[in-house]
Amino acid sequence: MVQTLGRREAHKQATRQALQQAADRLFAERGYGATTVRDIAEAAGVTERTFFRYFTGKEELILDDALGWLPVLLDAIRDRPDDEDLGTALRAALQDVGALLSASPRPTPIWLFSGGPPGTRISRMPAGTLLKIETDLASVIRERLERTHGEVADPDYVADLLARITLAMIRSAMIRHAQLSRDPAREALPTSVLVDQALSLLSLPRVQAT
Repeated sequence: MVQTLGRREAHKQATRQALQQAADRLFAERGYGATTVRDIAEAAGVTERTFFRYFTGKEELILDDALGWLPVLLDAIRDRPDDEDLGTALRAALQDVGALLSASPRPTPIWLFSGGPPGTRISRMPAGTLLKIETDLASVIRERLERTHGEVADPDYVADLLARITLAMIRSAMIRHAQLSRDPAREALPTSVLVDQALSLLSLPRVQAT
C-alpha cells in the first residue's frame, strides 16, 4: 500500500513537472498569449482534463517564480521588532525587498504591474494578481496592527490602505527600473535605490492606537 501511494505521488510530481516544463518551452517559443492550455497539455503528453487537475489555468504556471519577492516582504513585516511603529516596520521591509529585487538574476516581472509586453514570456497581467498581492499584504499588516498597536480605529481600512501604498511603491520602482533599462541614455538604477527614492518622497504614515 505504501509503495502504491509512493508511485502515485511520484507520478503526480512527474506530471506536474512535465506540464511546467512544456509551458516554459512554449511560452519562450510562442509567447504567453499564443499558447493555450491545450497546447501545454499536448506537449506534456496529457489531456486538458489532466492539466486542470494540477493547475487552475496557465497563469498559475508563471506566478510562483514571478512573485518570489512577496513571501520575503510578508515575512519581513511580520519579523520587524514589535516596538517599531507600523510605518517604520513597512519602510524597513520595503528596503529588504528592494535589495532582493536588485540582487535577483531574473528580469523584473514588469508585466505583473504595467500590463505591457515583457518579451516572449507573457503578454498581459493575469487577472486578479494585484488583488491577491494586496489581500496578502493587508492580512499581514492587520496581524501586526492587532499584535503591536492595540485598538486602532477601522483597522481593516488602515490595513487595506497601507497594503495599497506599499504595493504602489514596489510597482513604481519596478516600472521605473524597466523604463531606465530600456533607455541607453539613462542610468538603470537598481530597484533598491528606486525603492529608497519612493520612500523618501512618500513616507508611510504612523498609525496611532486609540
